[in-house]
Amino acid sequence: MHINRRLAIKGSVAAAAAALVPATVRAAENHDVVVIGGGLAGLNAALNLADSGAKVVLLEASGRVGGRCYTADEAAGRPEYGASQIGASYARVLDVCNRFNVALAPGANINAPMCYILKGQTIARGDWPASPHNRTVGDEREVLPQALAGYFMRKHGHFSSPEDWLAADARRLDVPFRQWLRGVGASPAAIALINAGLVDPDVDRVSALALMHEHAYSLSELDSFGDKTLDRFEAYSRISQHVVKGTSRVPEAMAAYLGDRVRANSPVDSVDMDSSSATVTCADGRVFKTGFVVMAIPFQQMRKIAITPTLTGDIGKAVATLSYQRQSQVFFHLKGTPYWEQDGLDASFWTDGPVTLVRQQIGYQGERELVTTLAFGDKATALDKLPKAERARWMMEHLAELRPSMKDKLEPIAVQSWEEQPYINGCRHSYLPGQISDFHAAMTVPHGRMMFAGEQVRRLAIGMEAAMESGEAAAIQIVEAA
Repeated sequence: MHINRRLAIKGSVAAAAAALVPATVRAAENHDVVVIGGGLAGLNAALNLADSGAKVVLLEASGRVGGRCYTADEAAGRPEYGASQIGASYARVLDVCNRFNVALAPGANINAPMCYILKGQTIARGDWPASPHNRTVGDEREVLPQALAGYFMRKHGHFSSPEDWLAADARRLDVPFRQWLRGVGASPAAIALINAGLVDPDVDRVSALALMHEHAYSLSELDSFGDKTLDRFEAYSRISQHVVKGTSRVPEAMAAYLGDRVRANSPVDSVDMDSSSATVTCADGRVFKTGFVVMAIPFQQMRKIAITPTLTGDIGKAVATLSYQRQSQVFFHLKGTPYWEQDGLDASFWTDGPVTLVRQQIGYQGERELVTTLAFGDKATALDKLPKAERARWMMEHLAELRPSMKDKLEPIAVQSWEEQPYINGCRHSYLPGQISDFHAAMTVPHGRMMFAGEQVRRLAIGMEAAMESGEAAAIQIVEAA
């Protein structure tokens, strides 16, 4: 058996792992490795293991691969429900796209500039610094609301490179973001605006250390810190790439290469391990005997699987308590005269009400036909209480009230809630204050025959690249252990 040198390690996975499967069970479906989860992490683990010569099978609970890479192919304009940006340093993602001829093009998630609606009052972009509704102080007044968090992290951040967050002395930053902001002199008004714009959950329930790592990674790809009119997400979009036919084409290409090693509609009920092998049982009764398991699903989904021996200690705490962010979206196609031409304001806007952001997307050929509304955290949960069929209607009425020029200009094309997405139930993980110090290191340590992958066990990268990085790391652990 040939081991691909790209893993930079020696060993014979198939021969070694197969020897661990008792002869008495050889009549069952046997594999060297069972990968649970068909997102980028699981797919990259399976891809690396297959390239190494291992007999691997990937079990995906849903009917599609990709996890949070999800292009809405059925909707007009094919909006992205999740991942859309491929950063300049996303080496693993870029390698897969090149290997499987997935076409890329410059720019990703580019939206029109924003105006602001606070407590029902509309404020033009250029009017923000002098607006009486801007209660921030000093230099803060020149910074737009969506850029405030980045402003403080640029000014007072401690990381010169993304890996700095793993250093022991960085643990002192594993505190509530509000505490850190107060410590660097942010005004109460600035903190309130930052809190209103956070994805989830709030400035008291997110670790400053986690946010600093993400910010440092993004800045490492930017030629400069950018200007005060852009937050890091907007600036990052300009140096990123997008998948020409939709982000879903990336996991689909990986799955096509793996072929029948990928089994969709295969939710796992239990994993039973002893010192030499593991048994994975699906909800439909299928049984897989294996030498190793890669667990590449969100921890909140892992809680639903019976694992023997039971997860204990720091990894048990991680799986039991790691939280996940909430995001609810409604997508619209524009019709008639552009609303921004009627009222003279920027097309996108930021609000402190029940909707966090309204993004007017600028297409890659300059077309301006799509509007996306996003509600985060508790706002998302509140929106999701409405039946899906009613969310778009409520959103259109709400937007017309906020901005009258939008009345009768929106045609609903898709509704998506990550909290409602089966087998995922969140748009991404979120570290609460203290959780990185408590158990992050344990999340990459094998539990018997089980390795862990997924963006939540990230080391250096973020986003899609973090998922790919974790899958590769889990594959390496198995090859080294075999």
